[in-house]
Amino acid sequence: MPFADILGQEKASSYLKNLVRNQKVPGALLFYGPDGVGKAKSAKEFAKALNCQDPQARQNGDACGHCASCQAIEKGTHPDVTFVDFVYQARLEVKKDFTSKGYEEELEKEIAKQQHISVDTIRDVTAKSQQKSVQGGWKVLIVDHAQTMQGAAANALLKFIEEPPAKTLWILITDKRSVMLRTILSRCQPLAFAPLSPEIIKQILTQTGTETENLELCARYAGGSVSGAVKADGALTLLADAGFGPHGCSPQGPAAVAAGLSRTLVTARKEAQAALDVTIAALHEAWHNAPDERVRRALQNALKRFENYKRSISRNVSPALVLETALMGLDGLNVRIF
Repeated sequence: MPFADILGQEKASSYLKNLVRNQKVPGALLFYGPDGVGKAKSAKEFAKALNCQDPQARQNGDACGHCASCQAIEKGTHPDVTFVDFVYQARLEVKKDFTSKGYEEELEKEIAKQQHISVDTIRDVTAKSQQKSVQGGWKVLIVDHAQTMQGAAANALLKFIEEPPAKTLWILITDKRSVMLRTILSRCQPLAFAPLSPEIIKQILTQTGTETENLELCARYAGGSVSGAVKADGALTLLADAGFGPHGCSPQGPAAVAAGLSRTLVTARKEAQAALDVTIAALHEAWHNAPDERVRRALQNALKRFENYKRSISRNVSPALVLETALMGLDGLNVRIF
């Protein structure tokens, strides 16, 4: 059954299956928790279960995964299920027909620019929410990165999630519930998604065929999410290529890591953030295993500095400079990343 494929989220899956069985679905749900733990996948599986054409599967609160409705939702072609993310928004921005020459290149560039779900995108999807269901089932409108909606976009959504038409469901997905408008939160039934264990992360990476240099280390530094494991893999490769290893690093290591960052600013920021996340996790482990209070205090001070470095990278500061400065601060702390 499809919900069984969502590893590590048994509590959330059980709640959603009960909603399908009882057909007591709230007008708006808020899926919140760390990035990369199955929130978007759960939203799609829930949409499948609500619209599944197999009565037995629906009675079990699940989807068959094989009927025409389930297959259409999986492919993103179901007329009554809309998944809004930065790719969807970029497609709205690219005015060319998708079959025209240069469309994919232009779309890729537009996707890279996306940082917020815009008011125009929300207006597009709210208009769809008011249209009659094509297949007579549930209309499901899923908004990923919901925390990126700014004032106008959030306000444009408010009245539509407060009293949606019958058999219309909004699902908002966020990894930063705390930054969302209270008025939005008050209109949604919250559903928490837990961080994944390293064992679950390794299982998912193996099942999906995701290639990593070191599966154990990626899961260890994943921060409870599959996407975190993928980012950690890139960061570990960057650090290893610069000379970091099981026995520490040469004095030139920090500069070599900084030089290894992408020349594209947006990508360099992401790579630097991932390298800092891995290093912070290593600092936490060292702090936990510190032999005495003196070492513990030194590591605690280093952790505070690294958190400040992370905030600096999100501002208009050179990620290479920040990362090099941060890694130089590891000297003398006896922190082992590998």
